[in-house]
Amino acid sequence: MRRDRTSIGIGLLALAVLGGLLAGPEGGAQEVGEIRMGAFAPITGISADIGAQMKNGAEVAVERANQQGIRIGGKPYRIRMTWYDDEGKGDVGLNAVTRALTVDRIHIGIGFISSDVFIRVMDEFQKHGTPIVDCCAASMKVGDKIAQQKMQYVFQLSPTARDMAVSMAAAVAGSVKPQKVALLNENTDGGRDFSRVSREWFAANARGVEIVTDEFVDRGVTDLTPQLTKIKRAGAQVVIGEIYGSSAPVLYNQWAELRVPALIAHMGATVSAQDFIDKQRALMEGSLINNRWWPARYTELSEPMLAAYKKKTGIDATNFAVQSHDAAVVAIESIVRANSLEADRIQAQIANGTFTLAWGTRKFSSLTEGHRMPIETVIVQVQNGRKVPIYPPSLAAREGTKYTPVPPYAWEKK
Repeated sequence: MRRDRTSIGIGLLALAVLGGLLAGPEGGAQEVGEIRMGAFAPITGISADIGAQMKNGAEVAVERANQQGIRIGGKPYRIRMTWYDDEGKGDVGLNAVTRALTVDRIHIGIGFISSDVFIRVMDEFQKHGTPIVDCCAASMKVGDKIAQQKMQYVFQLSPTARDMAVSMAAAVAGSVKPQKVALLNENTDGGRDFSRVSREWFAANARGVEIVTDEFVDRGVTDLTPQLTKIKRAGAQVVIGEIYGSSAPVLYNQWAELRVPALIAHMGATVSAQDFIDKQRALMEGSLINNRWWPARYTELSEPMLAAYKKKTGIDATNFAVQSHDAAVVAIESIVRANSLEADRIQAQIANGTFTLAWGTRKFSSLTEGHRMPIETVIVQVQNGRKVPIYPPSLAAREGTKYTPVPPYAWEKK
């Protein structure tokens, strides 16, 4: 496990403002308290690209809060955010969480992209009575476990696998109109959820569609030849699923090399980033991607967040950056509203509060419903190297965009 500690700087102007806040009635300095926030992401490993997006998104929220100033019980506080590298591995994640809770004694946690990792460590947060806001782990098992085990300190802000799979299946059925569909996912909790929900949706809503293959591969797979060959032989017209991280380029490169005449409909991790599309533009033309969200003015926080992220990184914010940012906002706002660092008071604010976030005004469902934040996700198509929304229909109509039929595929173009 590698740990990156970030004590967020705020610039000379903000320091001057803070100096004014610290002055007591007689000009004496007040002691500045510390809010210890733990953030968990794959800073290294096969999903480090997503880890970087999560890290930058959360830091935008923390930097803004520290600059604006935080007071609890009339005393000034600053957030010290510590990053813990879970590497996308269960054992590493468990060690990271154990250290955060028992050594660093964090007040609140945010983060996680791997559902397998998060499901493994959820119990630790509950056992220690420390609130945790899952920004990006999407498995349905997260909310199910929260409800079944009455884990009042655990919250799933991330869109769920059901949210994403239903949107993608509906977009595929409504635009591509295939007769044969292949499913290709990683053998993880999230991947198995994607497969199950996709099969259930087509069975209930598009009974003329046949699922011809349903394949699972290991995380970090470097060869998809067997699966893609099987998909080609089965005559699939669309491949729905999610192969991400370091394996995402493998998917597109081998799909093209084997000339699999099926449109790729990807659940979005890694491939929704514009810099990935830029690198794989020729191969990705026509692909459908679950972009999760679409940049717009959902609240007064949306545009400032996007601008701050672009200034910080030089690139546009992905959904994971937005989700991580929003998880940090939930954590910070709950502490401020609680006017306390007591876990039970913070937990109550998270459970009962309504939050103004970059991705809308949102609140968690009840504990019996799994502390989820259900949301409709956005499906885009890559057209001329750019992301164009095609689902939901209301968004496509507002943007004046529509699905462009495929083929021709990359290898058929001159």
